[in-house]
Amino acid sequence: MRTIDFSTLLYRTATLCGLDRTAITSSTFATLRDLANHRLAMIWESEAWPQLVRVSDDPGETVSEASDGTRTVTLASTVGDLFDVYNQSPRVTTRARPIKYFLYDNGTTRYINVMEAVDSGVYLEWRNAKPQLFGDAWDNSLAYAVGTQIYFDTSTDTGSFVPSPNNVGGGNFYDCAVVTTAGQSPTTNAASWTKVDIPYFTGEYITRGVLADYLRSEGQYEQASVAEADAEGVKAQEVDKIVRQEGQVRRMNVYTY
Repeated sequence: MRTIDFSTLLYRTATLCGLDRTAITSSTFATLRDLANHRLAMIWESEAWPQLVRVSDDPGETVSEASDGTRTVTLASTVGDLFDVYNQSPRVTTRARPIKYFLYDNGTTRYINVMEAVDSGVYLEWRNAKPQLFGDAWDNSLAYAVGTQIYFDTSTDTGSFVPSPNNVGGGNFYDCAVVTTAGQSPTTNAASWTKVDIPYFTGEYITRGVLADYLRSEGQYEQASVAEADAEGVKAQEVDKIVRQEGQVRRMNVYTY
């Protein structure tokens, strides 16, 4: 998947908001980060974007059958919104048939209940779960626990919000996957960190959407409405690109009882 650096979005947004991109404070960064996280969710969940849709690999997902006849499949944490369940892989055959199911959550684990007998595994089609953007600038004096997140710029090998003028790289969020000690960064200890990927196609919408939200926070509601319309126009262009230019149209399944 083609991605975009968060630092690119940060500098574009700061410029549109009339902020000095060379003097971004921690407070300003946190504000723009939180607004970007909200806008990422809005575009992520608005359409079945092909870049975000996944299908189970062969031989499919294991169906567990209980003594009472209940058939379930446990959903992985990477599964965001489930679109469909098939008896064969829709990636390799047009004979894949949708299977009736319903979602179930016991409070700790998400399942699907399969409502008919299947010969083998089933194939799920889903949208990846949206990543969260919540990290602060990396601090080389801190040790990080699993589950924490940082903002780190590989062009400077620091948590700086200002990129290096003579080195290639970009600023992004990284989730801590392995407990670190002070000074262990995504550059020095890559295995300890997982980069948070932001899809390229969401970039312009996030930038313009954050501008609209920022203007609202400043009480500039009329200008915010104009920026909001601009952001929606950008999203419409991305939909048009997929439907008209790439010819990607999803079919709709209707179950009857």
